[in-house]
Amino acid sequence: MEAMQSPIENIVGSVFIHVSNLRRSAEWYSMVMGLPLLEERLNGGPVYWLELEGGTGMILDDNSHNNPDTEHVLFSYKTGDIDEAYRYLDKMGARLLYPIERPHPGLAFLGFADKDGNAIMVTQSNYHSPPLERLKQTDSPISNKVGSVFINVTDINRAIPFHSEVLGLPCRQAEPEESIYVLEMKSGSDVLLDNNRFRQGDDYKTLFMLLSSHIEGAKAYLVANGVQVFTDIERNGEIAFFTVKDPDGNVVMVCSE
Repeated sequence: MEAMQSPIENIVGSVFIHVSNLRRSAEWYSMVMGLPLLEERLNGGPVYWLELEGGTGMILDDNSHNNPDTEHVLFSYKTGDIDEAYRYLDKMGARLLYPIERPHPGLAFLGFADKDGNAIMVTQSNYHSPPLERLKQTDSPISNKVGSVFINVTDINRAIPFHSEVLGLPCRQAEPEESIYVLEMKSGSDVLLDNNRFRQGDDYKTLFMLLSSHIEGAKAYLVANGVQVFTDIERNGEIAFFTVKDPDGNVVMVCSE
C-alpha cells in the first residue's frame, strides 16, 4: 500500500506511565535505570519526567489517578504542525479525544484513539533537554533507554493500516503466524503492534521495553531491590526478555540488547 504524507512524525517523544504516587514511582524508575532522583521535579505538580538516551523520554503521570475518567495515553508522537495533525486525523476518521490543548507557549498537544481504544498523544514542542546521566555508583545493568513501546491490539490486520496511515507509512498484511508488526521509526523507540496478549488470553498489557546487555544480571539486580518478577526469562534465538510490574502494576519488559 502506498504511503500518504502525514504531518505526524514517526518519532516517539515520550512514553507515559500512569501512577498513583509520583514520588514512589519516580524512585522506582530511577532505581531501575540507575538515574538520580530530581527533587525539584517533585514539586507538587502532576508529572515527573525523565530524559533518556535515544531521544524517547518517560513521563510519570498521576493526572489519571486524580481524574479517573481521563484516557490513559500510552505515548506521544512528535509533529511540527499540531493544527495540521488535528485536521489529518479528523479527515482519516480517527477518534479525537479532545481539542488541541496549549498549556503554555511552545507546547501544544492532542489525543486520539485507535480501534482498540489505545490512546496516543501528538505533541508539538519547542523544548529539548539532554538525557539524564546515570549515577556513577549505580549497579543497574539496565540502560536508561526505551527500546520499544507496545500497542496491544485484538486484530493485527485492522491495526496495521490504521497506525500506518497515522504516520504515513507503507504497510502490508500480516502473515497468519505473525503476532508483532513493527512500525518503522526515524529515531528513538520502536513501535510494536502486539497481538500476543489477545491471542494468549492474557489479562495484562505490556507497556514498553527497557534494554540490558546482561539479562540475568538485570533480573538479579531487580530482585535484590525488592522487585517481583512477573514473567521469567524467555529466550527466542539471540533475544532474551522478562517482565516485572512497577508499583502500580504496570507491566514493563526488560529485553537483551
